[in-house]
Amino acid sequence: MLTWAEIDVNAISHNLHQIESKVRPAGAGILAVIKDNAYGHGAVEVAKITAGVPVKMLGVAMIEEALELREAGIDLPILSLCCILPNQAEEVVRHDITQTVCELSICEALSREAIRLNKQTKVHIKIDTGMGRIGVQCDEAIQLIRNAAQLPGIAVEGISTHFAVADTDEDFTNLQLERFNSVISCLNDAGIHIPLRHAANSAAIMGLPDACFDMVRPGLMIYGLYPSEQPSEIQLKPALSLKTRIVHLKTLPAGRSVSYGRTHTTEKPSVIASLAIGYGHGYNRKLSNTGEAIIRGIKAPIVGTVCMDQCLCDVTHIPKASVGDEAVLIGRQGDEEITADEVAQKVGTISYEILCSINARVPRIYKRV
Repeated sequence: MLTWAEIDVNAISHNLHQIESKVRPAGAGILAVIKDNAYGHGAVEVAKITAGVPVKMLGVAMIEEALELREAGIDLPILSLCCILPNQAEEVVRHDITQTVCELSICEALSREAIRLNKQTKVHIKIDTGMGRIGVQCDEAIQLIRNAAQLPGIAVEGISTHFAVADTDEDFTNLQLERFNSVISCLNDAGIHIPLRHAANSAAIMGLPDACFDMVRPGLMIYGLYPSEQPSEIQLKPALSLKTRIVHLKTLPAGRSVSYGRTHTTEKPSVIASLAIGYGHGYNRKLSNTGEAIIRGIKAPIVGTVCMDQCLCDVTHIPKASVGDEAVLIGRQGDEEITADEVAQKVGTISYEILCSINARVPRIYKRV
């Protein structure tokens, strides 16, 4: 195997336990967000790991992700966090998927399928408190919930909202929380009981305890990364390492250019290693001349333009470097470490994108480290 991602099963379990201990005093359960292939970690395997942790529900983005879990034998409740079209209602009901809704027409489509299949389907009403994405406006939420609850075959199990800037703007986040609480107060005044209320993403879990409600929705934290640089008593362990191997070595004289575009020229005689990873695996092309690999416990720079299937690394200062050596692009080797956050900073993005970009071409190997 030339290129692979190692997933530390114990790290994911540890992170979930850390989150659980944080939110337990508030009486909140965990909805483990495993959308986008569990942020690149493998949704089915991560879902299985959650069986050993008090996880109440799993969160996915699309019906197809939920179906993959059901086909793998995962029987935990699954919440689809994004909107569906009416023609997807049958699959939602048939496979016992809980659906996020913000329009009555979708509730009606789900109701028709529930009647036809002689089943009941659960929905969570999404409230837009300031994200400006999907969700019913606060002043329209009560009527939608009333109308949905009256439909046969529909159980309004939850209401939710999503914070836009929980890691950077306390005032706006508190405004969103006030709006959500206002909807909850109106429901209480109307005598409408909703069993599950949830709002807290990873950043809010860390910094906004009043947002825990009945359930929290950690995503990035499960995989051992912090959503922001704010201090936290939660101790997380990164779960994913991205690794490849040296497949070729050559010594080039000074003044020799390498890779597409000739963006790097050797300043002295240099040993250049070809690594079996490129942007076709999800290793970002913006890491050209900025990325690093750890080889034999020593960091070495990525030189030249990252290609689709390969990239080049200057290992002149690693005299024992050999074909077949392991090269770590994300993770730890010896005393050195490259984090997803560091890679993201070089690219000008966030760690979420770095992890999710590691595509299906890269095998996942699950280990208990």
